[in-house]
Amino acid sequence: MLRLLTLLLMLTLLLPAGMAEAPLALSDDLCGVYTWPEGAPEAEASYVYRYTYPQLSGEGDIALTINNVFDYESSDALGFECPMIGSGHPAEEGQMRVEITYEIVHMSNKALSVRTDKVMTVGDTRSHIVKGYTFSLSGSRAGTVTSLPYLLGIVQDAETDEWLIDRQIAKAEDCAREMVWALVEQEMKKDGSLIYEDITLEEFAWGFFPEEDFFLDEKGDFVFYVQENVIAPQEAGPFFFTIPLDALMDEI
Repeated sequence: MLRLLTLLLMLTLLLPAGMAEAPLALSDDLCGVYTWPEGAPEAEASYVYRYTYPQLSGEGDIALTINNVFDYESSDALGFECPMIGSGHPAEEGQMRVEITYEIVHMSNKALSVRTDKVMTVGDTRSHIVKGYTFSLSGSRAGTVTSLPYLLGIVQDAETDEWLIDRQIAKAEDCAREMVWALVEQEMKKDGSLIYEDITLEEFAWGFFPEEDFFLDEKGDFVFYVQENVIAPQEAGPFFFTIPLDALMDEI
């Protein structure tokens, strides 16, 4: 928590004057737990869903917009995912636990990047899903989740030409996918690598979406993630590949 407070404090100090109606600062986490049967004590439940998301304090538009993203994630899960999965999980298989945690991985005067980890366990079976949220903190899209071409600057916030936007999205995706694939091939050659030896670029592309499958690290470089079961067995977990911003821009 101290690390998160420090990051948010630095973020507040770096924000240009007038960019938000109120300074950004970390508020109490958005936390909750759901059990099935509904209301059952965790020890007796067949399904337990627990989540923790960040929240920003203040009434400024940026803070409210960011908070709304995580409000929606939690309310949508509680309204649909949890009842559906909870009621459908056979109690005889043992308790299913789902836990969502987060880390603030980047802050600057331009962007705030949050990584969430969703870990699901049933007995000895464990699965792990990563999700990145990178919020723009300036311009007309301030407070909203932004994507690769906007962060690279090859699509401007005010752009309305759908043909140009689609073209630039495809350009950014193709470039990032090829660069990450080159890193996958390097990883594949290492001793003890769990990456499938016969996986192809076409198969890889079906499970990796570079426009959205990333977060920013502390330096502002892109960390692209490949979910488990895409390039290796589930037990290998997700894979992370860092590409410096300058290297990506050189290839675009």
